[in-house]
Amino acid sequence: MRLAGLLLLIGAAGADDPDFRPARLAAEVDSAVLHCFAIYNRIGPVTGTAEITVTVNAEGKATAVTTPPGTDERLAAAAQCAGVMLTYVPAKRDDAPVEDKLILPVKFPTLPTPRLPVRSAIDYCHAPWTIEDLKEGELDLPVRVGRDGKVQEFLLPEGILPWMSEAARCVAGQLEFYPAALRTTLVESWTVVPLDFNLSRNPHFDSEVIPPKVRSDEAAILAAYRKCYPAGHTGEARIDYRITISKGGRAYRVELMESSGDPALDEAGICILRNLAFVAARRNGYAVESTLNWPILVRPPG
Repeated sequence: MRLAGLLLLIGAAGADDPDFRPARLAAEVDSAVLHCFAIYNRIGPVTGTAEITVTVNAEGKATAVTTPPGTDERLAAAAQCAGVMLTYVPAKRDDAPVEDKLILPVKFPTLPTPRLPVRSAIDYCHAPWTIEDLKEGELDLPVRVGRDGKVQEFLLPEGILPWMSEAARCVAGQLEFYPAALRTTLVESWTVVPLDFNLSRNPHFDSEVIPPKVRSDEAAILAAYRKCYPAGHTGEARIDYRITISKGGRAYRVELMESSGDPALDEAGICILRNLAFVAARRNGYAVESTLNWPILVRPPG
């Protein structure tokens, strides 16, 4: 914001007094605006223009900064912060410094905007949670967007369900933005991204999900059992696992749901699942990563 673009308010007495020179800015406002933007934008998005009225004393210091009633609370606070930080040349009457007021607009950066629809990231990241049942919910996700348009940080609310936490993390990793800008200067900025996981209530979304299945043939399954079953054991147990199968058809994450009571058999089951090949889950015809419960019988290889 250049000095020439500022609107200065001259008091009525100054308008009739040729020996009165009104207060004015001593420097450009951008550094103060960006400093205050960094402080208040973390609390919540700050964008737009706010008009401030500044009382400047005879020493050139701002003694009061106000914004019109009805100004957004965060925008008003950030604009008042900038008004206090700015430096001024005091008004003069008969060459003696005096108190004066001026009005000026304070413009803040634009908000970051997603390069691609957020819906596509949600659909991608929600896929693992629609294999067994349709988990739904909504979340406002604050994200910090860097000058390169990538998500640098995000904040998860306390108490959200584990599946939503993981899905939100996935979405944050998928998002990319056109960064915030103050005229031609790109700046880091916080913004809030609404995430709507209510797929069944979205009429535009018609999802056909096909669960994954084992691709390994009997010989490959037997080889996995021979490789993984502990030597010297004779017992067997049906054990429940939760596995994440990649789009390439591999169980790259295997979690034990409840121990069989025999740690060796528990570990054998994990080894077996990691050595099997799967046909990946498909969503609307496309392979997707999926997470689901997968029980297996761990027993001596026949």
